[in-house]
Amino acid sequence: MAGITKTVRNIDNHALEIIEEHALKEDVTANQLIRELIEAYAQRLERIDASKKLDADIDELIAANNNLIQAHNDNTLVFGELAKKIISRLDFYLPPLADDIEQIQNNVRPQEKNLPKSINFDEFD
Repeated sequence: MAGITKTVRNIDNHALEIIEEHALKEDVTANQLIRELIEAYAQRLERIDASKKLDADIDELIAANNNLIQAHNDNTLVFGELAKKIISRLDFYLPPLADDIEQIQNNVRPQEKNLPKSINFDEFD
């Protein structure tokens, strides 16, 4: 490991004593303990920066998804209104089929009433 020396000024003696005591309990040197703490803090800062970038990307994805859902809802409303119009026009131009089927059958042209149910093509030879 490449050694870089940094001088840290104005550290409280009490804080250094606590670090020394903890290092003795952990069976490491105070220097090693301080180095591990600094490295852990640097990693934490990196994770915080990365999470800020990810949070912005996630917020954009959520906004895009919300826009997609809103567009889908709008399209559903438009199709519903279109279906209502089509049904109302059909009701206007076509007689209600369920009311009187006999009346519709009576309106068939006379020549269509007497058509055979099946045609034998062998007769036309």
